[in-house]
Amino acid sequence: MFNPKMRSAAVRALLVALVASPAPAFFALAAEPGRTIDVSKVFDAGRLPTVDIARTPADPDPLAERAQWVFDLRWDRGDVWLLGTRSVLMQAPRVTPRTMGRFALELYEGPALIERVRFDFPMLAVPDTADAGWASPPPLTRGMRTRIGVIFPATDRGTRLELWDRASGDRWSLSWPPEQADAAS
Repeated sequence: MFNPKMRSAAVRALLVALVASPAPAFFALAAEPGRTIDVSKVFDAGRLPTVDIARTPADPDPLAERAQWVFDLRWDRGDVWLLGTRSVLMQAPRVTPRTMGRFALELYEGPALIERVRFDFPMLAVPDTADAGWASPPPLTRGMRTRIGVIFPATDRGTRLELWDRASGDRWSLSWPPEQADAAS
């Protein structure tokens, strides 16, 4: 059992011992020997972690073109649709902005990536994931219909254009150069 009187007596005895002992001897007892830490043992049994190198090439230098294509794209309940394309002539060359996004239009010349324009559909969030029930939000992307116009440089280069859903890994081939058509509503 815990006895408060015994505790206070033990504390008093410790204080008397500390005050009575010479200070250097006390600090010598309190100091721990110096040790070096072997960091290699921190990782799983001494093995260094593996590094996965992405197979996705880095964004190329942005193109600057006065002529641009506008791709009218629709997300319709999980499917992506190209509604139309049209050309636009800017007053000055426009450099392709570098942003993050779930989707990307990528232009290739042979195996070389020439241009990448990333984008997100409005209101389309991270893909829905189900937990075990009540804590998950209602699935929004299942019934979502949204639309976006993506501006892409009209360059003479390139042989293949792809639309890439980076979340699912799906890729769709688009004609390059695109055919101009009025966008459907």
